Amino acid sequence: MSTNSNQIAALNNLITTLYDGENGYKEAAEEVDSAALATRFRQLAQQRYDFGHEIKPLIKNLGGEVDKGGSVAATLHRVWMDLKTAVSGNDEAAILNECIRGEESAVEVYEEVLKDNTFSGQARETVAAQLKKINGSLVEMRKKADAHSVS
Repeated sequence: MSTNSNQIAALNNLITTLYDGENGYKEAAEEVDSAALATRFRQLAQQRYDFGHEIKPLIKNLGGEVDKGGSVAATLHRVWMDLKTAVSGNDEAAILNECIRGEESAVEVYEEVLKDNTFSGQARETVAAQLKKINGSLVEMRKKADAHSVS
């Protein structure tokens, strides 16, 4: 595979990860009772959507096509989240823990992409900036989950 092909595949993997995160946060927003938490989840869903639109031109600049759709693993994750929510009665702590799992998964994907030293310039800067924001969201979700487990 050429360098461009590797980069296109990696960026498309990020698109899939972002699509999954967007849908996961939308789902979480529907499942919580807290208006503040629902609003935050919708903001994070929008952020993931926006991140995808930052990456799409990078794929096109490399001569690639943008993949559409989420991953099978994420679909299964959302189904599991639905099941857990149904059983736990919309337990916000459980939903936050699922969001943490999703964020941890996204961080892993982003870190893997950034290990590729062929990424440079705008692509590397964009991916690194997005990873920094996702890490911030992960810290935020962990704090929220800790607060829920205390109360």
